[in-house]
Amino acid sequence: MSDLEGNFDVIILGTGLVESIAAAALSKAGFKVAHLDNNSYYGGDEANLTLDELARWADNRSTPLEKYEKISSYLVAQRTKFTSITRSSAVPDHARHYSISLAPSLIPSVGPFISSLIASGVSRYGGYRLLERVGIYSSSKGLQNVPGSKGDIFKSTLSLIEKRRLMRFFKFATGKFESSNELQGHEQTPFPEFLQSKFSLPQEIVDAIVYALAFCASTADVTLHALTRLRNYFQSAGRYGASPFLVGHYGGLGEIAQGFCRVSAVNGGVYILDKKTEDITPPSTSADKFVAHLADFPSPLTAGVLIAADDQLPESLQPLLTKAQNTDESLMARCIAIIDQPILFPPVLSSEGLSGDGVNFAPVSSGEEDAGGQSSASTRLASALAEAPLVDTSIIIFPPCSVEGGSSIKVAQAFTTGAGTFSAPEGKYVVYVSIPIKDGEDPEALMEPYLNTVFSLASVSEPLFKVAYVQHISFPSSSTPTIDLPPIFVTPALPPHVAEISDYANSAAESLFNRVVDHLKAKIPQAWTRERSGEEGGGDGDVFAEIMVPMWPPLGDEEEAGEDE
Repeated sequence: MSDLEGNFDVIILGTGLVESIAAAALSKAGFKVAHLDNNSYYGGDEANLTLDELARWADNRSTPLEKYEKISSYLVAQRTKFTSITRSSAVPDHARHYSISLAPSLIPSVGPFISSLIASGVSRYGGYRLLERVGIYSSSKGLQNVPGSKGDIFKSTLSLIEKRRLMRFFKFATGKFESSNELQGHEQTPFPEFLQSKFSLPQEIVDAIVYALAFCASTADVTLHALTRLRNYFQSAGRYGASPFLVGHYGGLGEIAQGFCRVSAVNGGVYILDKKTEDITPPSTSADKFVAHLADFPSPLTAGVLIAADDQLPESLQPLLTKAQNTDESLMARCIAIIDQPILFPPVLSSEGLSGDGVNFAPVSSGEEDAGGQSSASTRLASALAEAPLVDTSIIIFPPCSVEGGSSIKVAQAFTTGAGTFSAPEGKYVVYVSIPIKDGEDPEALMEPYLNTVFSLASVSEPLFKVAYVQHISFPSSSTPTIDLPPIFVTPALPPHVAEISDYANSAAESLFNRVVDHLKAKIPQAWTRERSGEEGGGDGDVFAEIMVPMWPPLGDEEEAGEDE
């Protein structure tokens, strides 16, 4: 690489989702981007890994440091971010046929992220399928389907009064509730309390709305935030099908991050992976640039702007940043398990009887029995379970107090993907179980009741493979200030919320894109104005207009056609 080739507008460290979206947007806007990563794979903390890669990922973050000859600052930061790591000793066969996500997620069918997928052209690089089932578990009733639409509600076994109350709430939640009388003075009221007091909904329905539709993390989640999230999801339902959520193929966000990197590369972005950044020299004046030296690389790279994931930024640059005084840390206990049996969901209920996705059963009197002396309803239910199609993608919600030995205040989730998303071989399933914890709590003891419940729902005693760990997610109480010299932009951590992570990442990337463009405009203002004619400006021809830089300019003819690059 020549010195000329080594000159860039922006250097980006890390190929996580935020960094990758920003790289694609900046490259399409005409900036020269160098995108670097210490890892040999794309995606950063949102990466998709094969099983053997996942095993190495776990080992690198749990092996005693004294066993390493050289320790990178990136690995040190990763070992702080991911702790209490354990894994099965043996990796199953066909390990490369799995695509395991470090950030399992659902993609709302309407929102900023799906809009960027389409506007950038990244949507043509991957595949998606609808989330098939949302279930909620209780120790008394087991696993139940959650009605997510008006039609599902009328098919349910709720009483007529309960259906009317629920429909009244759904009408309220999909409208302009901000100015409603019901919400006034209750914006910060815990959401479960609001539902019970304002809509007189029974506890069972409240749990379904709060935890399985609004995806609240605890009983303390406030009403306004939960309602806003719920309305967004209701608006998403029907765009591509009954479910408001899409599940990305090949693990999800890591594959999508790689798609954004591909868009950047097509538009001139330069990619260098699996190279340690030995040192980055910051500029000493506003006219200077960052100079990045890479291990075993022939020449340095220079750029006027540096973007970095917090764990990819070299230690030498850390003192140049003004850190927020207070940082909120969220801890998530996570487990990734491979099983060889599907989770059995109950058949869909209808007003006519039991429906196992096309298998209908007429209702019977409570005393009716079949020839074997068993209840005909029980026999038909067992038949429906046997004949119902296997569920490939699902999420199960475990509300507080729903599992014996589980938490009385926290919500656990079990998100499952199978061969239909190309994340596992045929007949195998990847289950992601997560629950928030507090510092000092035993993650293994807290997770065990939920894992045992998931395994029992799939009729398996032990998983084929398992990795468990605690993820530390730091959120500064105020944004990390970016000082004028040098212009370093540190990307934020993504929230653990399975249904919010993608839209949050897109919003963070858009903010980052605008800040970088504003900086470059201020540095070379003459490059960002154009002269307007007298007729166009209504003046004498010396009127200048600022050039607007959209995040996603219109796709060209070749991009619209979806050509193979």
